[in-house]
Amino acid sequence: MSTATPHDSGLVGLLGDSRARLVELLRAESRSVAVLAQALGLSEVAVRHHVAILEGEGLVTAQTVRGKGRGRPKAIYGLTDKGRRLFPDNSAQLANELLEYLGGEHGRSELQRFLRWRATRHEGRYAEALADAGDVGERVRRLADALSAEGFASTAEVVTTPEGATVLELRQEHCAIKDVAEQHPELCAYEASTFRKLLGAKLSRRQTIAGGASACVCHITPDSTTDDIGAPSQ
Repeated sequence: MSTATPHDSGLVGLLGDSRARLVELLRAESRSVAVLAQALGLSEVAVRHHVAILEGEGLVTAQTVRGKGRGRPKAIYGLTDKGRRLFPDNSAQLANELLEYLGGEHGRSELQRFLRWRATRHEGRYAEALADAGDVGERVRRLADALSAEGFASTAEVVTTPEGATVLELRQEHCAIKDVAEQHPELCAYEASTFRKLLGAKLSRRQTIAGGASACVCHITPDSTTDDIGAPSQ
């Protein structure tokens, strides 16, 4: 009986040995529980347990297919887009090369022009999510939801700073463009500027993942005393 061996030790640390081997198999092609069990050298009960956990984490999805004749339908499992993002790709390298080429061949002013164009596009997209929002607390919550939908794992809450001020905190636990932002911190500055315009409030970026922090954190206070901070509903 053959068993799959995971190639990525980081994946093993994240998922555990059996689930790491399972997602490696599904990376190649979708498979049934019976096929997975045979490849992994595990019982079908054990495989169903691992698959259920991976489904709950949004890494694996099932598709029901009918066999030939009158056989019962069976579930075929495959990786979701989120599951495929567990594996490295070279998109960040390509993005860095494009930005370096743009700045090197056309000058820094052209690079800044591109970054302004990108910020304007993002502002328009996020503005739709904030349309008809009430106070600044509601706007921050909706922005956090929109960012989370794009892979930035964001939250919004009212916090008290070490200085004793009450502010809204927009926290991004994941940076979907970390590798590019490390080389081009201007991306973080333009993003913060975009947030400031969208929220219509004073905003200070306290830290960034690209800068070495564990999260990107913005503190927001209203521009006007008529705009209450409120408490972002969760």
